[in-house]
This record gives sequence, C-alpha cells and structure tokens, in this order.
Amino acid sequence: MTTPIQQATALIHAGFAAQGLADWGGAEIQYRAALRLVPAHPAALQLLGLLLKRSGDLAGAEDLMRRSLRALPAQPHVWNNLGNLLGTAQRAVEALSCFEEAIALDAGYADGHYNRARLLLSLSRAPEALTALERASVLSPQPSAAVLHLASQIHAALDALPRAMQAIEGALSLAPDKPALLHTQATLLQRSHRYIDALRSHERAQVLGLDAADAHYNRGNTLQSLGRLSDAAHAYRAALQRDPLHELALYDLARLRWRQGDPGFDDDLKHAARQHPESTHPPAIRAQLLWRAERYADAAQAYRVALAGAPDAAGCHDGLGRCLVRLGDRVAGLASQQLAARLAPQDAGVRANLAASLLLAGQVNEAEQELAEACRLAPHDQYAWALRGLAWRLLGDARATHLNPDRFVQVIDLEPPQGYADMHSFNTALAAELLRLHHDADAPVDQTLRRGTQTLGDIFEQGHVLVDALKVRISQAIDGYVRSLPTDPEHRFLSRCTGRWRYADSWSSRLRDTGFHTNHVHPHGWISSAYYVQVPAVCADTTRREGWLRFGLPDLDLGLDPPLAPSLEVQPQPGRLALFPSMLWHGTAPFHAAAHRLTIAFDVLPR
Repeated sequence: MTTPIQQATALIHAGFAAQGLADWGGAEIQYRAALRLVPAHPAALQLLGLLLKRSGDLAGAEDLMRRSLRALPAQPHVWNNLGNLLGTAQRAVEALSCFEEAIALDAGYADGHYNRARLLLSLSRAPEALTALERASVLSPQPSAAVLHLASQIHAALDALPRAMQAIEGALSLAPDKPALLHTQATLLQRSHRYIDALRSHERAQVLGLDAADAHYNRGNTLQSLGRLSDAAHAYRAALQRDPLHELALYDLARLRWRQGDPGFDDDLKHAARQHPESTHPPAIRAQLLWRAERYADAAQAYRVALAGAPDAAGCHDGLGRCLVRLGDRVAGLASQQLAARLAPQDAGVRANLAASLLLAGQVNEAEQELAEACRLAPHDQYAWALRGLAWRLLGDARATHLNPDRFVQVIDLEPPQGYADMHSFNTALAAELLRLHHDADAPVDQTLRRGTQTLGDIFEQGHVLVDALKVRISQAIDGYVRSLPTDPEHRFLSRCTGRWRYADSWSSRLRDTGFHTNHVHPHGWISSAYYVQVPAVCADTTRREGWLRFGLPDLDLGLDPPLAPSLEVQPQPGRLALFPSMLWHGTAPFHAAAHRLTIAFDVLPR
C-alpha cells in the first residue's frame, strides 16, 4: 500500500509531465492534489508557485515559495526562483538576498550567479554584475546566448563598447533570429555612431516580431541621428501606443517638436496627463521642459499638478519653488525649495538650486551654507562651485580670490590641419560639413542657445573627416593647456589635474541674427571650450563687442547697483579656440547680422 508521500510524488510527476506539454491547468490540478495529501510538500509548493507566477498571481506565488522554503530551507533553486519573482515585483533588495542565499547553499549554482548579475546590473552596480557573471561563465561549459547578451549589457553600462559589441555578436552567432539580441546590437551601434547599421538591426528585430515600447523608442533615436525627424516622431508615438507613460518617449518627442518650432510641443504630454491622471510623470516632465523654456507660470502650474499626485516629490517642490522665485513670490518659492531640501537632504542639486534662489533673495550667507553642503555632497558639481564662487565674491570672501577661475582662460589661434594652407580655407570647408548636421529649426529647449540650432550626439565620435582633422589640432592645444596648469591640491579646478584627460562630449552650435548663449556653466565638465568656425563681420567691432564670449556673469538677476560686469571678454575669430574651467560662468553677447555664428564646443574630463 502506497504512503501519502508516495502518492503525492506520483501526482507531482504527473503534473510535471502535463507542464511539459503546456497543459498548465492539468499541472495545477495535480500539484493541488499532491498538497491535499502532503500540505507541506516542498516540491509541490514551489512548482505550484511557479504556475501562479506564470498566471500573474505574484502574491500567491510568493506565499507558496516561502512555504516551500520553510519546509525545506536548503533549496538553492527555490531561493533562485523566489529571487526572480521578487525581481519581477520590483523588490530588488529582497531579490538580491534570495540569489545570495542560493549561492551560499551552492557556490557552483550557475543560474544563481547569472540572476544575481542581472539584478546587480538593474541596480546600476555594473562592476559587481560583471564579477558575478564571470563566475557564472566559469561554471557553464559553453556560454549561452543569454549569458553573452547579459555580458554585452554590462560592458555597455561600463562604457566598454568594443567588448559589448563582441559579446552581442557572439550571442547573435548562437541565436541570429532573436529580436532582443538584435535590439541590443542596434543600441550599441547607435552609441558607436553607426546609425545606418543600427537602423538595419532595429528593422530586422521588428520584422522578427519585436514590438516593445523601448524598441520603438530606440529606433526613434536612430532616426533622429540620421536626420529623419518626422520618422523619428512617428517611432516615438509608436512607443507611446505600446506604453502611454514611457517617460523617455514623452520627453524626447516633446524636445523634438520644440526643435522643429512646433508651438504645441507639449501636446503629447498634456494628452498623456488627461488619459492617465493617476500618473505624475507627464506633468512633471512637462513642468521640467516649460521651466527650461522660461515659461515659469505654466511650469509652476504643471509642477502643482504633479505634486497633487506625489506630495513628497522633492524634485517637484524644488521646481515649483524655482518658478515661484522667478515669478517674484520669493517667500512661497523659498518655502517650497526648503521643503525639497528636507525631503532630499543628500541631493546636491536640490541644495544648489535652493542656494541660487537664496542669492536672488539677497540671503547670501544662507546661500553659502547650502552651497558648502552641496559641494560636500557632489565635489565635482561645477554649477555648485560656480554659485559658491559667486557667493564668496558677493561676501568679499578671500576664497573668491583663490578660486578665481578667470585666470585659467586661454585663447589659442590654431594652426591649419595638415593638407590646408590656411585656416580660412579649412574653416570654409568645415562649415559646409557642419551645416549638414544642423537639421533642426530651433535650439533644444534644454540648452543655452537662443535663436540658433545645435547638433545631436557627440560629433568628435561620428567620423566626420574635417571635424576629425580639427580634433587633432584641438587635442594638441588641450595637451599644452593641461601642461601649463600650476599645481595646487587645494584648488577645486587644479586639484583634479592628473596630466591625463578625455573628451566627455562635443557638439556644434549655430546662432542666427540676434542669437546668443545664456550665461551658464557646464555642471559635469572640467574644461570647457569654444572653437570659432565662422563669425559675423560685426564681431570685429571692439567697441560694441557683439557676439563676444563673456565670462563672470551668472544666470541670476541679482538686482545689484551697479550690476556685475563681465570679468573677461574674448573676441571670436575663425580658427580661435578658447579653453576655460567648466565652473566659470560664460555666455555670449547677442549680435545683429544676417550671417551665422558657427562654433564647435566640447567638454573635457580628467582621467
């Protein structure tokens, strides 16, 4: 006569067989029958849990898996399955502990190491993810397409694009028709500025059935890079059809419409807010863009809508406060920003923004206190340091004299690249190359240009022949600039100098009649720049100084009498390169001319 355990085991085998035939209902019947005989049977509990997870009942699945582990804790595979379930439920910290428990029970459990690596990557802990995946790879005799795919994603997160590309090509050699692999390949090709190849991979993934919102969004990015702007907008809308609250698609579609001069640039955001009033994302994104467009009253109202659904959102309180201060309601504005600082005390950006508003309100000592904390929290945030230098200057603090980034401005007239007799002929040819990259009708809403356009992507990495020739001369100039810097470990600019550097970003700007750059700093740079390709003839007037580069003026109207004057001005001339600390306030004077003012700019970081 069979025992209940033997009967339950037979039922579990029958259920497993049904599951192998995709008979999910039959499998569930067998597992439940087994549990009626042996209510704490570990295998029946966890197998039924996997079925409930498959049907979307995550709470029921978790309860069954935990009951299985209470009955028999030493089950690495169940800890692994519970970790996957908790990861699906966005409970990453709990999921990570489950994977670690599985590995502690069986150090050679390859799936546990792989899933831990996958979760660590999702937590932006790429170096740890790589270590975990390397352990999983050692334990697997042959790398699978899944392991190679994850390796590609981790290397991409570490900015190791050649290794990421090698890994995805290896994955595709094992599974050439897997859409997810083609999508990852497309995003890597996009980041490598191989836009035509990226589009081919996107389109092959679509043909093979990939219809996810992220796939349409990333395809839109590639189409933008190719200058196919209407097609890009269509791709972003396709992403929103699949996921109406896709934040990046909403943001980039609005930015694209702004750059095309569309007065209804935020219509898609307003539509998303009407269709999904429970979500705070559309009004928050819209508020951010309206703030950058200097439409402070509209931005304030959008922030209020977002706060109605998320009353503890520090970023929205910060944004609302910034708008109110610019609208003249400094009491309410500062109160909102101070609340933001209490809600997010470790956010250096929130503190720097509060300090800027305190400076506008004339509360310079209070602003300096906030900036001291912001600079402690984010020692390389150039905006915080620029504001702190301004506060010191207003207070007459001797530290302003020591910081004094103006003294590190260098103006260099470059020699023509090899093959060109003079800079005029080179810049004429370079201008033609650059103008083909200016696809837009207006400047990005989130940049400093007014009445002009800016190129997309990192132009120093896009393979443009003349840009690359200029890059050689610019690199030589940066080498000399870095070598010329004095040693001072106590100075926020000089202390970062290692003697080695890298480009962080590069772009071209084109200003038209009455165009200018607002006063700003580059928050994430170290050294910034301006190289002049073409300038209007009016820039030659040394009295009016139209279109000149100006240093030392903040982006705040402090109401001083007399107002602050530029600490230094540089006359733009074709072939001239200006290098200066990223923390140094800079902008340009407007000019009045039919001709364009065409430049290349870039940021440099130490390495």
